[in-house]
Amino acid sequence: MDPKVPSLYVHVPFCTAICPYCDFPKVVYRESWSRAYLSRLQEEAKARCDGTFSTVYVGGGTPSCLKAEEFDELLSFFRGYLEEGGEYSVEINPETLTEEKADILARHGINRVSLGVQSFHPKTLKTLGRRHDEATVVRAISLLRERGIANINLDWMYGVPGQTREDVAYDIARFLAMDVPHVSAYSLILEEGTIFAAKKIEPCSDDVQQGMFESIRDALEQAGIKRYEVSNFAREGYRCRHNLTYWRDEHYLAVGLGASGYVGDERYVNTKNLTKYLAGEYEGERETLSVQSRIEDFLLTNLRLVEGFEIRRFEERFGPEAYGSKKEAVDALKGRGLLEEEGGYLRTTSRGMDLLDAVLLELF
Repeated sequence: MDPKVPSLYVHVPFCTAICPYCDFPKVVYRESWSRAYLSRLQEEAKARCDGTFSTVYVGGGTPSCLKAEEFDELLSFFRGYLEEGGEYSVEINPETLTEEKADILARHGINRVSLGVQSFHPKTLKTLGRRHDEATVVRAISLLRERGIANINLDWMYGVPGQTREDVAYDIARFLAMDVPHVSAYSLILEEGTIFAAKKIEPCSDDVQQGMFESIRDALEQAGIKRYEVSNFAREGYRCRHNLTYWRDEHYLAVGLGASGYVGDERYVNTKNLTKYLAGEYEGERETLSVQSRIEDFLLTNLRLVEGFEIRRFEERFGPEAYGSKKEAVDALKGRGLLEEEGGYLRTTSRGMDLLDAVLLELF
């Protein structure tokens, strides 16, 4: 393993039910599969990983839908890959968090939890196929805080079919009432292969989604939860260290069904076929990136951050001439108020971030 790789992602594909909007590699939980999967997951980790990481992120799927003893085994094993003082995160659905599983989190040093809330509104939750209510979320947060886990993220989804601005206002009040230090707010995207896409369900219009997002953004920022990435907001000191690895275009390893890693100039994606994975055939695709692809990836990720990126870092990676080749496009975007340069950093303006796709097209 390259010693400069700071982060490890661990994918657990099991869920109690399949949400109609989800396009991540996932299957409905079956104990015979989960037992075999955990064995293969550990084998893959031993083959890929050599050393420790500053962040370990266990995502899914729904890792917390595992039986308590399986959850315990999973978190115990991967704690061994976390360096001292590292960030150890796990994704949890509120209805799957029991006192026993909360104790397991604390015992194995989990210090960041991302709760899949999406909404508090009963109508929106029903549309999204979620299986919790507000009381379940409140209980989950209490279980975590009672065990000293204060770094809690809530996932929030807007632009849901049938959702109104009044529904979003209802959500805003309840998300703020939870008083957590981190929120991820994503618009619904109809991905191919999802139940929503198969039913040809339409999301809200772009204009309506933008209005919803602006209401969410303004409310969070007024509460001191500041935007630091396109869809992510945090109080001071609570930015997600693991996701910053992605957004700064740094290297990371990943293990598990359909997991994607990036080391050196190569990206790999594991097989999404559970039968193959359980047979020990982990890897699906591998790609060696061209310099142009690496430059585009760098811009695509780093310009998602409110702080942007240090120009010197771009030049050290790709050469001064690479940045020089973008100067005409950068100057044009600066002239239109979409990019700004300050203190050696290039970043989008607030308007530029709202139009990020258009900005990137011009830079590519």
